[in-house]
Amino acid sequence: MSQTAEFIFFKLKPTVKPETPNEEGNELLKLFSTTKQQSGYHSSAWGRTVEDESVVAWVIVWTDARGASHSAQLTPFLEPNTTPTTLYTTLVPSITNTETLTTNPVTELLALSFPTSLSPDEHSALNQNLIDFRSALTEKLEEGKRPVSWAMGHVDRPGSVEHTASPSGKAFVQFLALGWESVEKHMAVRETKEFTETIQPIRQKALSPIEGFKMKHVSFKKI
Repeated sequence: MSQTAEFIFFKLKPTVKPETPNEEGNELLKLFSTTKQQSGYHSSAWGRTVEDESVVAWVIVWTDARGASHSAQLTPFLEPNTTPTTLYTTLVPSITNTETLTTNPVTELLALSFPTSLSPDEHSALNQNLIDFRSALTEKLEEGKRPVSWAMGHVDRPGSVEHTASPSGKAFVQFLALGWESVEKHMAVRETKEFTETIQPIRQKALSPIEGFKMKHVSFKKI
């Protein structure tokens, strides 16, 4: 059975400290736990992003695409004038039980956007580029440099997003969740021949990152 992963990114008020936890942090943890009672729930995890510790990534795995989280209830915990960013994707291979994410020392979350105006041939070429990229990092890199896990999928919801640089004005998104031993090891891999040669054709087709979907690194905790 395929499972849908919902990723929610949101910016916490400085007073919300679920790690301590203080009163507001406790309330946020209760919200995370409440979602476990919802029909279709399978598993979940959360963590702060390395790039901005005020930003939290909350991932919920649903047994089908109809699952819907309590993200609207995050409002009391959010930094003023901010809203959560949510996407749904079916990752391959599946992150069943979110065990992959919580086992990774750190997980890179990357959303790549592409014009919806790509032709069928360009779509096929992009799919091959992504396959080549995966092969280079998981098979051709020397031992010790390879990602410890790899999952990738098309973002199903939203099916497309606004993007001014796209000829059609819209973009579709491919989502990657890659496990690494550390952020530093990931950054070092970005300098290797295997990475630079296979990411280049992908970058040539990709649009600039969408706000809220920029690359993030997270050490996930199981809920």
